[in-house]
Amino acid sequence: MSENFFSDLVSTLNPDKKCRVAVPLANDDACAYAICHAVKTGILQATLIGDPEQIKVMYGDIAQHDQVKIIDERDEKKACSMAVKEVREGRCDILMKGMVATSTLLKAVLNSSEGLRKNPILSHLTFFEFPEKPGLKILTDAAMCIAPDAEDLMKEIDNAVEAYAMFADHTPKVALLAANEKISEKVPSTVLGDRVAKALAEKKNMIVEGPISFDLAVSKESAQIKKYNGKIQGDADIFVVPRIDTGNAFYKALQYYVKAPMGGLVYGARCPVVLTSRADDNNTKFYSLLLGMVIWQRSTVSESVNQSRN
Repeated sequence: MSENFFSDLVSTLNPDKKCRVAVPLANDDACAYAICHAVKTGILQATLIGDPEQIKVMYGDIAQHDQVKIIDERDEKKACSMAVKEVREGRCDILMKGMVATSTLLKAVLNSSEGLRKNPILSHLTFFEFPEKPGLKILTDAAMCIAPDAEDLMKEIDNAVEAYAMFADHTPKVALLAANEKISEKVPSTVLGDRVAKALAEKKNMIVEGPISFDLAVSKESAQIKKYNGKIQGDADIFVVPRIDTGNAFYKALQYYVKAPMGGLVYGARCPVVLTSRADDNNTKFYSLLLGMVIWQRSTVSESVNQSRN
């Protein structure tokens, strides 16, 4: 595995503060590799909820590891509620989606009385690096927000900027992607991008540009050729898509054509919610879990610092 943002992350984890993950219906190939690898590496404890016999077969020796606990619960809704309760009551720190519907897990997370709601909205963040162009990038949203309006898009951006700040020490440049920079009612993404960019123009913790086409957001040469004089000159840090269609295509292009190192999770709850797909490669599965662990550790450090200041 080549050195990149993700492989460097492992060395930043505090080994004395082991993360504990709860997985509803953990009898799932998509997360088994990631959990087994993390437990073997010594950076994770796991509570695996589901069919114990299936879990023992799928996880092998790891199912018997002293850092792994198995809870017998076969019902999808009950398993999700149980996993959320493990976090809410302090026995686990993060969630990872097992063989359950994303909507079922998120419904448990968002339960008004027994959930883990924190930020105004939950959104999916894809963390990635372009090959041969080092540096963390974030894409939002490729999996959850279908067709956000301006208000929801601004909340998505807040989530992405908040997460980005845990990994970088500079103000992120946020690109509101559209087909072009000309504002036209015939291209709704340009109207949306313009509205959101104007609304966030005075924000101090982000630099927002939109609408802007993908080539201008990633290529300094394109910006020069097209004589584009915006604040982003091929150096965007956060890519914001107007609809899930664009985000999903962006994600799949990174995955299948660019072969970019990447990982994804749902952000905005009281803990990271790690999502993996059976179609993801093993690195992506592990990187997604790794992101959840790192964000949890850094969030708790930040909370401790704020409490000491108060």
